[in-house]
Amino acid sequence: MFLALWHISLQQWWNHRLRLFLTTMGIALGVAVFFAIRTANVTLLNSLELTVQKVAGKATLQVTAGETGFPEQILDKVRATHGVKVAEPVIEVIARTAFAEEGNLLILGIDTEGDQQLREYQFEKSKTQISDPLVFLAQPTSILISRAFADRHSLKIGDTLPLYTSNGRKNFTVQGIFSPTGIGEVFGGNIAIMDIYSAQVVFNRGHNFDRIDLMNSSDVPVETLQKALHAELPAGFEVVPPKSRGQGLESAVTAMRVGLTITSFTALLVGIYIIFNSFTIAVNQRWKEIGILRAVGVERRNINRMFLCEAFLMGMIGSGVGIVGGYYLAAIGVKVMANMASSIYGFVSTATPVVFSMKYAVASFVLGVGTSVFGAWFPSRAASQLDPTMALHNIEARCKEKVLGWRRLTLGIVLTLSSLALMVWTPSGVGTSFQFSYAILMLLGLTALLPKLIEIMSHLLRPCLDFLGGAEGSLAVDAMIQSPRRSSATVGALMVGLMFVFSTAGYIQSYRHMVDRWMKQSLNGDIFVATTTSMRSTTYHFSEELGQQIAKVPGVKRIENLRFTTIPYDGDSAALVAVEMDGFMARAADAVEGKSESTLRDELPKGEGVLISRNFATRWTLHVGDSVTMNTPNGTLERPILGILDDYRSEKGTIFMDRALYEKYWHDSAVDFFVVMLNPGVDPVAAKQRIQILTSSSVHAFVYTQVEFKKWVYGLVDQFFVLNYMQLVIAVIVSVVGIVNTLMISIFERKREIGIIRAIGGLRIQIRKLILLEAVALSIVGVALGALAGMFSTEFMSHTMSTVLVGYSVPFYVPWMLILISLPVVIMISLIAGWWPAHLAAENQIIEAIGYE
Repeated sequence: MFLALWHISLQQWWNHRLRLFLTTMGIALGVAVFFAIRTANVTLLNSLELTVQKVAGKATLQVTAGETGFPEQILDKVRATHGVKVAEPVIEVIARTAFAEEGNLLILGIDTEGDQQLREYQFEKSKTQISDPLVFLAQPTSILISRAFADRHSLKIGDTLPLYTSNGRKNFTVQGIFSPTGIGEVFGGNIAIMDIYSAQVVFNRGHNFDRIDLMNSSDVPVETLQKALHAELPAGFEVVPPKSRGQGLESAVTAMRVGLTITSFTALLVGIYIIFNSFTIAVNQRWKEIGILRAVGVERRNINRMFLCEAFLMGMIGSGVGIVGGYYLAAIGVKVMANMASSIYGFVSTATPVVFSMKYAVASFVLGVGTSVFGAWFPSRAASQLDPTMALHNIEARCKEKVLGWRRLTLGIVLTLSSLALMVWTPSGVGTSFQFSYAILMLLGLTALLPKLIEIMSHLLRPCLDFLGGAEGSLAVDAMIQSPRRSSATVGALMVGLMFVFSTAGYIQSYRHMVDRWMKQSLNGDIFVATTTSMRSTTYHFSEELGQQIAKVPGVKRIENLRFTTIPYDGDSAALVAVEMDGFMARAADAVEGKSESTLRDELPKGEGVLISRNFATRWTLHVGDSVTMNTPNGTLERPILGILDDYRSEKGTIFMDRALYEKYWHDSAVDFFVVMLNPGVDPVAAKQRIQILTSSSVHAFVYTQVEFKKWVYGLVDQFFVLNYMQLVIAVIVSVVGIVNTLMISIFERKREIGIIRAIGGLRIQIRKLILLEAVALSIVGVALGALAGMFSTEFMSHTMSTVLVGYSVPFYVPWMLILISLPVVIMISLIAGWWPAHLAAENQIIEAIGYE
């Protein structure tokens, strides 16, 4: 029996090859996106870990104290600890080259005499050319470069390499070239070596080191030495293996990873609707065939098994194709994610081949097959429950489909309202997996209500299409009303695809409105001078002397030196902003909630308290009056919280303190931004030009007016959400596949109706108009329900998901303009997708159509 049914399935596949191809490719698309994002994520993390490990060399432990570094005296304490065999200091800088299209160069400042024991295999004498070691040590501008970098720019020993430093542009002399192996492979070969004490001078590090790389003695285990160093060093220090530092980067990019994970599940979810759409159409097309099979004694379970086995095989083929396509798509994903990691988080990664993970391949394959079977479950069950008597009647003689039972209606309403209640009232601490289930509940509820919603909207749409399209418009809408199950497949796929487009756009617009309000309150300087076009630079900074020069530019009233860095905090990390608080309160007092303004203006500049961002307060459950305790390289710092303000620089939360207090405990005078306030009446554009003239000859700086700064921030926001725009492509594909399939089955089901219309004088052009108007009606209903679902999804993203990822809610914003723009776009796509089915319907022979059963 089963083999006979399988032969019938194969015959149907051959007769409907196009639908088979489109459905299988829909599964492949979902699996490809899911597998590509997973693969790109693990590849990026591996490349970040590889960079850390190759730079670390043979080090078994690394001593760090955040991004700001620590005093040289710590090196003596480390070396004096029992069990330390070798301990060497390191300064790590990402410097901008003056070459036109080169970009950045990773520079390591090391003690070249003692460092050989840690990185000896990377500096073999037979493969490294050093012109004169004494000159290399004596001249602060001496540098060693990798062979890859030297060959790319035709550099040789004695040539000049121009770099931008914290003290302006300087010409460095190439004193050696090292092999493109080991450390030479890092950052695509864009790596150079300097003497550590020279690096302190040219990159304004004072008497600080960034970290200490060390090896343990053979008689002392790594874990024992790690505990001894923790006991010896101040609380602000971390002592971890290099591998742990690399793994720690994963938690730093949590928001990016989770956002991409949601996108990958979106692709799979759309795949479910594609398979649901396809099998609903298949059941309708094979209505009479199913009736005959049931009439000759085929059992319900075998009918069900026939369709589920078709879905299973489609899922296997589509998943296999998707995994192959996803592997190649991952290469693009890695580049995008690496750019995001660099721009948003300031992390350096080394280009590595895409990692093929069998674990993710198997997971993707199972999910692809599972979603296929799940998507086909309800259509296959409907096929098995089909009444043979009704199925054997002519199409026009069948009873009208039952739209919705009261059980399904009640279930849909309960699920939808429950998801909304959970989104609004459930606290963020219940867990990410539980909170993401709210969105699933919402989609299940809307899907259950879909036939009823389509019927209601079709009745509302009928007068409009009757007025605009005449009798053809009324017939087009009537076709949707009479077959809500068939229409639900296409509208559901459209709804899901457009829901994610609208919700993503709504969330981004909400985020931009929130950022705009934040900039007006806190980032309201007249001109901004930045070290980089990215969100932050972890290694390249300005000096305070440059700020003093800018302050002398005509028209400048005041400048603020702003340092933006990351510090360890209570087992995690937090952002730290150090700024002159008197100037900050002068321009941003309205942004702060907490103590009185007079108290803030008095105590903050004295370092007697700090401000915290709202997401920091949420993450750590802190309030005004509580204390914040920070472990610094120079002891424990505890200060009361004087106020709370909105700040969106870090999903980990931000602490604000006076710059003098920061310099006292971190011994760091570096500057990341200059906030420039101008005298009244001064033209910002003219002042910007004067500052550019000042900085162009000395440092690598980016100067923005307030308007330009806003555009720059918005660009960073868009870059963070770049992969979410993939959902628009998915939605377009769903629209085309769904509408073509639905209109094709509509033609077959209404073949006799179309023949009768032609027999009584209907023109071919009227038949084309009828089918195209049905496509228009489907698209209008799809956009409307997509907008409704998009509002629910936007609430989920702006409240629930945002709180989980970044610790704060985003004000709700409905993208009305995008919805209005999407309507004609989707209608146009529907008309294009419906052209071929309309052409086939118009070309049907009248006699053949009237006799169709």
